[in-house]
Amino acid sequence: MNEPFTPVSQSIANQIRNMIFLEKKYQPGDKLPNEYELAALLGVSRASLREAIKILAGQGLLLIRRGSGTFVAPRKSGGPDWFEQAFWEDQKKLVRHWFEFRLILEPSSARLAAEQATEAEVAEIHRLAEELVQKVERGEPFIREDQAFHTAIATATHNSVITMTMPALEDAVRNAITTASSIGRTETSSRNAATYHQAVAEYIALRDGEGAQMAMRLHILHGLRDLEE
Repeated sequence: MNEPFTPVSQSIANQIRNMIFLEKKYQPGDKLPNEYELAALLGVSRASLREAIKILAGQGLLLIRRGSGTFVAPRKSGGPDWFEQAFWEDQKKLVRHWFEFRLILEPSSARLAAEQATEAEVAEIHRLAEELVQKVERGEPFIREDQAFHTAIATATHNSVITMTMPALEDAVRNAITTASSIGRTETSSRNAATYHQAVAEYIALRDGEGAQMAMRLHILHGLRDLEE
């Protein structure tokens, strides 16, 4: 059975939840930007934003104070935060689904890239792998480099259908890295990316499709294992 369509207001509510729990932009008790600012920040209409805020207020995550604004609700002390626990269960499920999507698509894409990439594309994939390794060694964020590496491989397949998935791949990579950081898996996530990006890039440079496919598959499986552990 197909998943039901997600209303715009619920999608916006999910973005606000991410800003609170995943991105840590707002803490309990913090006031959210006013309606005009938050709508502009999220790129949504004010009417849809109001509906999203009503959803979250009804769930107890936000407090609407007339004349003062909208605030992140304070947490009860001395017990588990069930709302946050539910968020992380949903987030881990989403990332797991992204990994499953990537297991279907990316190993085969890496194989095709090894066969189809131009020399310039091979050089760019190798450069991006090295750039990520340097970021990891310096302990710096590497989301952009990770996203660029995976989209460069998709581009190098020269398959128009695969390249259409690039925005989804970028979302998948961002969600995986951000979630790994939030659940204390930054070190293993960084080591996984540095090790396997280099391996995939080397196999592509050697025009070894089977090697590139296997290295990419192991990269994604290790990410999935880290999430589950």
